[in-house]
Amino acid sequence: MLLFKRIFKFEKAKVEQLEKRLNQRYVPGPGFPLRATLRYGGRDSSAKILNMSGNGIGVQVRNKPDLPAGMHLRADLQMEQHRIELNARIAHVDARDGGFALGLGFVFEDFESQKSYMQLIQPVVIGQSLQPMAIDRVVQDDPQFFKRIFVGESDSLLTVKLAMSPVDPLHSFEFRMLDYFCRGSMDAGGNQTYALESRDATEEATGQPVFETSGGTHDEIRQLFRWILPNLTEAVPEDFRAFMQRFAG
Repeated sequence: MLLFKRIFKFEKAKVEQLEKRLNQRYVPGPGFPLRATLRYGGRDSSAKILNMSGNGIGVQVRNKPDLPAGMHLRADLQMEQHRIELNARIAHVDARDGGFALGLGFVFEDFESQKSYMQLIQPVVIGQSLQPMAIDRVVQDDPQFFKRIFVGESDSLLTVKLAMSPVDPLHSFEFRMLDYFCRGSMDAGGNQTYALESRDATEEATGQPVFETSGGTHDEIRQLFRWILPNLTEAVPEDFRAFMQRFAG
C-alpha cells in the first residue's frame, strides 16, 4: 500500500536511482511509528528496526530464527494505518545482547511494492541526513534575522530564522523536502504547506510555490513533516526541533 498518493509519485528510473544512492544505513528515531513483523515457518515474530537503507533493513529479534543466511522470509512493515509486506532475503544473523540481529535485503516483487518502500523510507532519510551548512556559507540577507541552514538527502533543505532579540529568538522555519515545503512562523501563528509548480518536459522546476487548496496534497505534506520530525538528526539543535514540533499540529 502506498503511503502517499499525491506526493512522492516516483517513476521507475527515479526509484532505481534512489535505491543505488541510499546505500548507507539510516537509523529511525525512537518516536517514529514504524513497526516490523517477520513471518516464517508459520509464525510471526515482532522485530525492532535497527536501520534502513534503499534496499533493506536491519532488525533485532529475541529468538534466533531457524532459517540460515540466504533463506527468504516475509517482512510486514506497518506505519500507523499503512502496511507493506515484502519478500526479504536473510543476509546475515548475528548474536547480540538481548537477541539476534538480522540483515535483510528486500526482493521487490513489483514496482508498486518498491515504490511503497521508497516512500516509507523518505521521512527517515530526510531527517537523519540533515547536516548543518557552514556558517560562513550561509548568506545573511536580512538584518533582522540570523539564519541557520541544514542540508540533506532528497534535496532537503531546512532554514531556521532567529530574530536579533534575546527574548524567544526562534522566529520561523522553512523546510524543503524534495519538491514539497512546510514552513512555520511565530508571526503567522501556524504553518503552511505547499509544493513546487509541476515540472516541464525538461524536468526543470520553475521554482514557484503552488498552494494546494483541495486538502489532499496539503494533508500529505503535513503528514510527511510530522513523520520527519522524530527522525531529525541531533545535528539539528534540540530547541530547533522543539520549535518545529509546535507547528506539527
